[in-house]
Amino acid sequence: MSQVRTKVILYNPKAVFYTMPLALIALASYLDKGIYDVKIIDGRLEKDPLMKILDSCEGAVCFAVSVLTGAPIKDALEMTIEVKKRFPELNIVWGGWHPSLFPLETLKETPVDVVVRGQGEIAFEQILTAIINGQSFQGIAGVSYKDKVTGEIVQNAERNMVDINSFPAFNYDFVPVNSYEKLSGRNQIDYIASQGCRFRCNFCADPFMYKRGWYGYAPTRIADELETLWDKYHFEHVHFQDETFFTIGARVEAIAEEFIKRKFRFSWFGTMRADQGSRLPDEVFAKCKASGLERVMIGLESGSQRMIDWMKKDIKIPQVYESAQKCLKHGIAINFSVIIGFPGETEADMDETIRVVTDLRKMSPEFRVSIFYFKPYPGNEIADALIADGYKMPQGIKEWSDFDYVVKGSPWIPEKKFREIENFKFFQRLAWSKPSLLKTPIQTLAKWRIKNKSYHLPIERKLIELIFDRQKLS
Repeated sequence: MSQVRTKVILYNPKAVFYTMPLALIALASYLDKGIYDVKIIDGRLEKDPLMKILDSCEGAVCFAVSVLTGAPIKDALEMTIEVKKRFPELNIVWGGWHPSLFPLETLKETPVDVVVRGQGEIAFEQILTAIINGQSFQGIAGVSYKDKVTGEIVQNAERNMVDINSFPAFNYDFVPVNSYEKLSGRNQIDYIASQGCRFRCNFCADPFMYKRGWYGYAPTRIADELETLWDKYHFEHVHFQDETFFTIGARVEAIAEEFIKRKFRFSWFGTMRADQGSRLPDEVFAKCKASGLERVMIGLESGSQRMIDWMKKDIKIPQVYESAQKCLKHGIAINFSVIIGFPGETEADMDETIRVVTDLRKMSPEFRVSIFYFKPYPGNEIADALIADGYKMPQGIKEWSDFDYVVKGSPWIPEKKFREIENFKFFQRLAWSKPSLLKTPIQTLAKWRIKNKSYHLPIERKLIELIFDRQKLS
């Protein structure tokens, strides 16, 4: 007679992001299939996620949600409230970036029973073991919880980061892999080959989350897993979701060699710092290209060396150009990301950023730049200093649910400068996009506007935005 498995429901809230719910797949894959019957529900794929959740939670011991700051909180909270109404005794667990940064606030303001802070595989299994055995969550490292007797909120000790090589391979059978093509528009699979970040950028929450730790899968493991996945799903592209894929150059070279040896038939994308790219030898770039590397993402953040030093990015502007030249030489595309509007950033700093972005865009139509405006987020030195200086962060779960990562503008950018930057963002995409006979006249005009900072009466911009989808311009 087969053993009845313990039912566990995992939920990924609605969001604009199209990546697979890798955090939930990691949790599900870590749990013993002989003990647990795990179901992942993705709100982005369901017509009526609440009905699916309520039906699935019947007989379950836990409803767990991975929550990012912003709009996903709203959906996560709505589902959590309804689950708690229907199943008041069911244990509800939240993990992910937001509850990891705000465990006390999350427990105080929601029906959530337990929060997992940071890396969650081991902690979540220990939570489930405690639930099954009717035990307290006391002593489970990396966990905060409401005491069921006193209602008191308890913060257990931090959990040290564990080498992810000790974790099992992700089991993608927990999600409908092919359904994500409708979200991303591409037949791809999302994959994590490393976890953590060793760097100290003081605008980022990664140092708080990972304590500057980093662990990566061995190259043979990556190749073995992707080979098995390709045999099953026949994807065309692998999107590595690592914070810093190119952390160790020799490891990247070994990964590329494995891909070439096995004659993989997919392209791939990875994250690269400018200093990593500048140090990476040409022969390694060549191997990466031969192995299928299509595009990298480089965080430029600013074109002003003064600002880069201030934010402790630990790169030099010449390294950005060196990385760009190497990618250009080997036919590798780049997505650059830029942040404008830091406190203390001068208009001269912003002008220098625009100048560097212009240089990079001129190099290739395959080089793209995304420009964002700085918005303080907890867990880093800049946010701590601003709070100490009186800056008001969102207060409470509701205000954080309205947090917008892509907010237009910044309190540290003058309105006139903001309008100039918004025009530059539009015209740089048009000016150096892939050329065509039809676009030549307006591309020429766009380049003239940028060169002369002449954005008065941008009638062509309004017409283009009315006629075309902006995404098609790049």
